[in-house]
Amino acid sequence: MNSTRALTKIKQTAFVDPALFKAVLTVNALFLNGFIGLIGIVANIINIINFKKQGYKDGVNVTLTALAVSDLGVLITQLIIIQIYNPWLDESSLLMLKPQMLLLVIYINEYFIRASGFVTACAAFERCLCVVLPMKVKLVMTRRVAAVVNISIFIVLIVYVVGPNSLVYVGSRYIPEYNRTFAFVYYRDNREAIMNIFYIADALFIPNITMLMLLLFTVVLVTKLKSKFQWRQMVSNSDQRAKNSVTLKERKAIAMLSTMSGIYVVCLLPHSALNLAVGLVDQLRAEGGYFDLTMLAYSSAVLFETVNCSVTAVVYFKMSSKYREIIYEMLPSRKKK
Repeated sequence: MNSTRALTKIKQTAFVDPALFKAVLTVNALFLNGFIGLIGIVANIINIINFKKQGYKDGVNVTLTALAVSDLGVLITQLIIIQIYNPWLDESSLLMLKPQMLLLVIYINEYFIRASGFVTACAAFERCLCVVLPMKVKLVMTRRVAAVVNISIFIVLIVYVVGPNSLVYVGSRYIPEYNRTFAFVYYRDNREAIMNIFYIADALFIPNITMLMLLLFTVVLVTKLKSKFQWRQMVSNSDQRAKNSVTLKERKAIAMLSTMSGIYVVCLLPHSALNLAVGLVDQLRAEGGYFDLTMLAYSSAVLFETVNCSVTAVVYFKMSSKYREIIYEMLPSRKKK
């Protein structure tokens, strides 16, 4: 049965000065997030093209392509959120109040963020298999297996969008402050009880399991590589040049995985902390009186996520000779020659 209780308009409090509120949102949301996000969108499109040109002979490029797709989804939905955040956009001219528009978009953005996390963990697992089972990894993590795993991640996480949005419905409501009728988001009777659990689970369980997976795979990879290198030093009679070549490849594998995992964990923590705070404090939610604080914190947390989704191209370029080779081939100056 539908409830007549609905989200109310944000009650701006004196806790944050309105001028400061607008200034922070303008800098964080419009300038920094907007600029970095646009660069990230271009970078991830280049990533997808690059991996397609490299081909999908094994599962690695399949997973990296899936990561580029999820990062692209994060950045596109964040651009939409940035426009909702825009303090210069007149709310009275919109079809729906800003907090409620945010409710309908935010879970799509979260969906892609969580997908990026699990796909990153999948990439770490593949890299781990390359070291732990070097002779069998081609049989275990085939192109088809990688495709099935990554597609399954995207399908399963759809619950993340469908679940919260199934607990609300859109109607209409007259808002006296604007002297007009808006499209309005109403809560269903059971939403509050379910979402209280959802906020805590989302803040604690999903991010933490992703970070634990990344940590586990990274530790196994580093430990295994070190033990193999020590064994090779003891038994190998090959020349020093060959040993140095192998060592360099191992260092690059460790560095690339550690860098990607580290960036993801660091950039995810602020958003996870904010989700936990929202789950514990009702006034920080969209219907609460301190939602302005949430918006300020969220604009900063989104900035970290934007950076996370935008720097992968730099990591690939620095650490993958094949990626650099394709990039150079794509340059207009090279094509003319």
